[in-house]
Amino acid sequence: MRFSLILLVFTLSYAKIVEVVRVGKTYPFAEKDFLEEINTYLKNHKGEIVKKSLKLREKAKEKILAFKPDTATLTPAEVNSTRIIDLTYTLPFDIKDANGKIIYPKGFTFNPAKYVRLNYEIVVLNANRKEEVEWFFKSKYSKNPLMYRVFLTDGSWYEFAKRYKHQVYYCLPQIQKRFKLRHTISIIKQIGDKFQIKEIAVK
Repeated sequence: MRFSLILLVFTLSYAKIVEVVRVGKTYPFAEKDFLEEINTYLKNHKGEIVKKSLKLREKAKEKILAFKPDTATLTPAEVNSTRIIDLTYTLPFDIKDANGKIIYPKGFTFNPAKYVRLNYEIVVLNANRKEEVEWFFKSKYSKNPLMYRVFLTDGSWYEFAKRYKHQVYYCLPQIQKRFKLRHTISIIKQIGDKFQIKEIAVK
């Protein structure tokens, strides 16, 4: 290893003069270059590395295809029905700012449907029920993905999307609670500042 003492001396004309003073005995580096070692390893183990990479990619793919979050639990509808729900929420407590001033008092009501417009209808179905899947693909709801969105309560999103050729979603418990969903198939449609829930019995 070489030990060098670099002395920088500046002249009055701001020119830089560099003087190198060697102190003690110098030795060459015994270690191999780190990057060369990496390249050598990659060349010697290329097949093994590629095999491991493909295996990891397949495992990641399997996890993605098998992905399923906790979803809403809905039973099959036994009869056709239609009802209207109101999403108005009433505050059970005061909401205050950092200074303790009340921003929204207890009892304040808020209806998001007055401010947000749902420009499409939502079809909620169970992809594990063959009769519901077949009903969907024979219905108008499968013909226009811009007008209708599909939310699954169960089943494989991948298998359904592969046939549908459009994106699908899972119906989470929060959605079930918000729209007071009870059965599949359910069609959610906004009408003014309220929502219509149409239940369709498929047997």
